[in-house]
Amino acid sequence: MIVSEYVRGLGNNYVRIRELALPDERKYQYCIMKRGGITGLLPFEVRYIDSDAYMYYDITSRQNISTLYSKKPLDRNWVVSFFSSMKRIRNEAVRFLLDPSNLIWNPGNVYQDLKTGNFGYLYVPYLDEDNGFSEMVDFIVGHVDYGDEELVKCVYLIAEQYKSGGDAYIDEKIYSDVDELKNPVSAEKKTAPSEEQDPGEKAAPEPDRSSDMKQIYSCSETIGDEFTDFWERPVKLRPEEKKSGKENEEETKSGGIISFFSRIRNKDRKLRKEYEFESSAEPGVAEEIRYSDAESPEDEDSEGTVFVDLSADDGIRRLNGENGECLRVLNGESVVIGKKGEDADLVIDEKEISRMHARIFLKDEDYYIEDLNSTNGTFKNGVRLKPYEQKKLSNGDEIKLAAKKLIFT
Repeated sequence: MIVSEYVRGLGNNYVRIRELALPDERKYQYCIMKRGGITGLLPFEVRYIDSDAYMYYDITSRQNISTLYSKKPLDRNWVVSFFSSMKRIRNEAVRFLLDPSNLIWNPGNVYQDLKTGNFGYLYVPYLDEDNGFSEMVDFIVGHVDYGDEELVKCVYLIAEQYKSGGDAYIDEKIYSDVDELKNPVSAEKKTAPSEEQDPGEKAAPEPDRSSDMKQIYSCSETIGDEFTDFWERPVKLRPEEKKSGKENEEETKSGGIISFFSRIRNKDRKLRKEYEFESSAEPGVAEEIRYSDAESPEDEDSEGTVFVDLSADDGIRRLNGENGECLRVLNGESVVIGKKGEDADLVIDEKEISRMHARIFLKDEDYYIEDLNSTNGTFKNGVRLKPYEQKKLSNGDEIKLAAKKLIFT
């Protein structure tokens, strides 16, 4: 199992992996990696510390996808982009006579540039351990957008086929399965008349899509009354109502699949609602937070800011600005702080702040601050955190994001 850790340099952030034995840097894979210039591979160098050797990879201005997509789903565009990038980097490795099985795939060690969206990968010369691709498959299955039925079916197919076929499936079939997701026919394109079509002419009837659904599962041996996913949990695929004979068989093959994924989505929504309810309430209290008279919305100036009394500990944790204004009430949820709204929960629009700068989260009844590989650093009471380092917060702690100060109360 690959064990990585994060370190800060003078102007860069790195992830490093310790070599189990001193490397022979004259070997080809080390030479070609130190030479650099391979598109998609993170810059690499070997450093020696106290007679131990470490492989350093530059991850400045990048975010690992485990953190980046911890709270938002992986949509169709992301899945297509990721597997296209995967195909390119494997081909690039082969072009430079590198073994593609030495690429690292676990989601904590695959990085994405927040500005360009490009992926960056770690390559470990002469790797003799698991490269983590099964972890990546599990991550995609767990974070895929369950609102996109075709995407869900494709992802589950990939997981099932990889479990049975291993690396041979990657070499032979995985990319063609993902190609099913490319260039989907939008509803507008289906109904809108083409440029050559007479505007008065009726649009052609919508084609039957059931055959498309079956094609997605063309690599599976059977599509019957049972579908066994990669977790080895048999799931019955049956229609809403009992039917018999040929009619029941046909519905099991088509509508039953749709019913299966519909149940998954409904269960997912239910779990999310329950989680949101639990996380928004105090432990053991199933009611809304009550405002004191000083904080009552009725007494608040609609154009002003509510100031809180920091001397009283009411059990509710907050992030306050330097002047005492409450910027965020912490209700147990993870809060990402950054300068871009699509990536951050608390937006601080200053140029020194990274897109995803830091995260505050609850663990074992305590709140922690974590640096998210920020460019200008995260400080707790004046001490700078390493990339992805986590520190427990106490009442009154000062959090500094670049030059911006926050107070945890």
